[in-house]
Amino acid sequence: MKKGLLKKIVSALVIVTVLASVAVLAGCAKQATVPDLVGMTKEEAEAAVSKLELTLVVQRERYSKKNPAGTIDAMITKAGDTVKAGTEVKVVGSLGEGREVPNLSVLTGKEAENLVRKVGLNPIIVEEFSDEVEAGNVISYTDGGQTIPKGADVTITVSKGPKG
Repeated sequence: MKKGLLKKIVSALVIVTVLASVAVLAGCAKQATVPDLVGMTKEEAEAAVSKLELTLVVQRERYSKKNPAGTIDAMITKAGDTVKAGTEVKVVGSLGEGREVPNLSVLTGKEAENLVRKVGLNPIIVEEFSDEVEAGNVISYTDGGQTIPKGADVTITVSKGPKG
C-alpha cells in the first residue's frame, strides 16, 4: 500500500472516530428524574431540584385544603419524568386553605355576621347611616364571591338607618 493512501485512510478513521465520540457524548447529556415535590416548602423543593441541576418554577398559586401556604400543591412537570439538566420543573404553589365569601346582600347584620363566622372567616362590623337601606340590614361587604384565606377579615357595613 502506498504511504500517501495509508495516511489518508488513517486521517479518515481519526475523523470518523472523533465524530462518533462527539455524537455519543451529545446523546449522553446529563439527565435527571423529576422528584415528587408535593407537600414540600418552596425552599425544600428548590433545594431538591437544584441538586439535580434543574430549576424550580412556580407557575401559579391556588388555595388548597391539602397543603398549607408556602408549600407545593401540585406538579405541572410530572414527577418521575426523565429530563435533561437545566430543565424547568413547573409546579403549583399553595396559598393555604381558602374560603369563599358568601352573598350577604339581603341579610341583616347579625345574619351576615353569623354566616361569615360559619364559613371560617372573621366578620368586622361597621355601622353607617343610610337613607336607602333599612336599619340593621347589610349595606355592603368586602370580597363578595371571592376566595380569601381562612380566618381573613370580611368587613360588613350595616345600616343605622337614616341620619337624624
